Parts: sequence; structure tokens; C-alpha cells
Amino acid sequence: MKTILTFLSLTILTISVNAQDLYAVTESEIKFHSDSPLEKIEAINKKTKSFFKISSKTLMFVIPVVSFKFEKPLMEEHFNENYLETEKFPTAKFSGTINEELDYTKNGTYDASATGKLTIHGVEQERLINGTITVKDSQLIFEGNFQIKLKDHDIDIPSIVIQNIAEVVDVTATLVYEPKK
Repeated sequence: MKTILTFLSLTILTISVNAQDLYAVTESEIKFHSDSPLEKIEAINKKTKSFFKISSKTLMFVIPVVSFKFEKPLMEEHFNENYLETEKFPTAKFSGTINEELDYTKNGTYDASATGKLTIHGVEQERLINGTITVKDSQLIFEGNFQIKLKDHDIDIPSIVIQNIAEVVDVTATLVYEPKK
């Protein structure tokens, strides 16, 4: 009986430790901003799914592109139909690793960067995303920013609207993680 209890205790402890290694996003906000001579375009997406595994420092997120919300419905329609072609390319993805060694057991805010592959519009590019990771009790909060050159992802802007859309878009990401149960 004592052997069985010891085995069960070790199994539960192992599962508990492994569960603390994997974090899932509970809140997300991906924003992009395009500032051109004629127009300012902003959109926000709160539907991102993401996982972070501490032991391997791997970070992965998937963004449903159609979930970006714009101030003007016509901008959203053009974004989905003409530029990002969300019927053909419904998601944007990032898969990479955190570059720094961080202490995830100690509350605080740490400079961090992630290197990996960003896929938008079906085109994969190597990216470095700089930001911070805040450890707050059982939560991890990743905040990062980077720029996307539209031509790097084969997103064509017709010459007739080139003054309305910036060729480089600023992106900010805030991802709040909690241990996966």
C-alpha cells in the first residue's frame, strides 16, 4: 500500500510540475498601425491562440486574420478581401524561441526577444520580436513590437491607393499566459 501511495504521489507531482511548464494564452491583443500620407489605419485582434513552454523556451501563436477589427467597415472588407485574402490565408502564425534565460519563478519584468518564423499571407519570414516578459505570480505577460514590410509577405498595394497604405506596418502584441491545466 505504501508503494502505491508513493507512486501516486510521484505521478501527481510530476503532472503538476509538467503542467507548470506549459502556459496558454488567456488574453491577447494584437494591434497594427499603418500611418501613410493620406490615411491612418489601425486594427485590433483579441482572438489569438498561443502556447509557451518554459523548458524549451518555445512560443507559438496563431492569429485568425479575419478577426482584426477596424474603425471603418469598408477598411475591414478591403483588408480581408483585397490585401490579406483571408479566404485563402485565414491565419497568421509565429513559431519561435525566447532568446534569453529568464527566472520564471521570480516576479518582475524582463527584457526578452523571440526569434522564429512569422507566416502572413502564406509567406514565411524569419523575425526577431523584441519586448518584455512580466512574471506576475502565476501569470506570464509577453509584450512585444515589430514591423512588417508588406512586400516581404507578398501583400500588394495597388498604385491607386499607395498614398493611403504604409508600406511598413507597426505591430504590437500583448499576450497574457496562465499555466495550462
